[in-house]
Amino acid sequence: MITEIISGTVAGVCAALIIQGIRAAKFGGLKKVRVFEPRAGQFNAEFYDYFKKQIENAKDEIIVTGEGFEYKGKEGPAIADAYHSSMRIALSKNVDITRIQTARPLHPKWAERLKECVREHPKNFHLYVLDNKEYQDIASVCVIDAENRNNVVEFMLSAENDLEDSAVRLASTGMFLHGRRDLARALKENTLAMKRFEIAKKCVTEADIDEFLT
Repeated sequence: MITEIISGTVAGVCAALIIQGIRAAKFGGLKKVRVFEPRAGQFNAEFYDYFKKQIENAKDEIIVTGEGFEYKGKEGPAIADAYHSSMRIALSKNVDITRIQTARPLHPKWAERLKECVREHPKNFHLYVLDNKEYQDIASVCVIDAENRNNVVEFMLSAENDLEDSAVRLASTGMFLHGRRDLARALKENTLAMKRFEIAKKCVTEADIDEFLT
């Protein structure tokens, strides 16, 4: 039941994003849309490069969901660490970040990155982990500066692919919508509602994160 709720929430968020984005584009209300597709069997590096810039340019707040990184393949660790670096840059500028980790177990290296944020930025980094081992989320969402006219809404669809010698969850289609305050506010509210799930556990110490390594 809980996983169905999670699935319905995230799927609903993405469906609303796509539908409203198409409507806005049709009627000329959308300022900017960027879509990124990966090459076959590769990480969507261009998506992550663009995402990194949006995170580093954040002014006030970031709300983001995701499974984290697996640290597989030749490119994977570098992409994961670059993403983490962008989050630390935002945190160093006192941007308020709420991260909802949608699956466990956490990869040990990714857990260490989360611990750095909790340890170094306890006032403006808020971490929630969904205590869930069975469900893998097909989509993740990020809302940046929802109350600002230069807001950004990002969503990414992921899929399992064979990469080198193992199966890896790769970022597939990624989309960014710029300047849609109405949509950004709605997605912010819907995403933050996940904190109230029964299986959402707030992590305020490094020991809290350790509980999700298995």
